[in-house]
Amino acid sequence: MRNPSLITIAASLAFALAATQAYAHAQLEKATPSVGGTVTPPNEIRLEFSEGVEPKFSKVTLTGAGGAAAPLGAPKVEAGHQNVLVLPIAKPLAPGVYTVHWHAVSVDTHHTQGTFGFTVK
Repeated sequence: MRNPSLITIAASLAFALAATQAYAHAQLEKATPSVGGTVTPPNEIRLEFSEGVEPKFSKVTLTGAGGAAAPLGAPKVEAGHQNVLVLPIAKPLAPGVYTVHWHAVSVDTHHTQGTFGFTVK
């Protein structure tokens, strides 16, 4: 039986790491308002992802009780942080439960989406 050579092991490791990166997607790591949190009326939604996102192709909606949409400004990335998507909230939010639906397109064109809620006191 032959022992695998160092070159074979290194090549296998390189292929494994390359395959892992090929399947990377922009995952939501942090949100403000926080997921499930109770907050005073926020003036923006901030979504921090695991990698950079394209604001032109990403979409966020905010709905309140009964599914009524709350108006949001255009998404933009935070200066110097392409992984942080920021959306201004156009009108003050009334107390209640809100749901954020997001669809992000990462800089490598992968799509991810999710939903979370928060409460305005």
